[in-house]
Amino acid sequence: MKEVELILDTIAGYMTRIFRNTDKGWYELEVGIPKNWVFDENDEIGCEILEEVEMGKLIRIFPKNENIVIDDLILFVNIIIKTNKKIAEKEKEFADKMEDMKKNLETQASEFYKELDELKENSFKKLNDNIVEELKKETRGRKPKDTSEIAALDNTINS
Repeated sequence: MKEVELILDTIAGYMTRIFRNTDKGWYELEVGIPKNWVFDENDEIGCEILEEVEMGKLIRIFPKNENIVIDDLILFVNIIIKTNKKIAEKEKEFADKMEDMKKNLETQASEFYKELDELKENSFKKLNDNIVEELKKETRGRKPKDTSEIAALDNTINS
């Protein structure tokens, strides 16, 4: 690649045209960017949305004074590209983290509901088993009389 082609290669996928504004005597760029990308002009370089469609935006990048050259415009477009790619990476990183947290929460919820269902099923079963055992141990009402003494008396009287 030659020098100019190498420099333009960094923005080739976004640039639609370079043209010379003969009224002002400087170069301007038109670039296409995805619709959700952000950009902003500064004191030296301006941005204007020329067209906005479903897939993206066509923007014009232009100098605000004669000291800004085409190299500066290309650098500015590179900054827009790098910034938006960094934003996309952060958004993906956040989405992945949220997905991991969601899976973790779903796992915890599943374990909680499983434990809760077991508790619902087994609590009364164990409680009922314990109550039945306790009832077998204790009889209700008065204690029965000790009949061994009465039987001994009966035996003495009858003999």
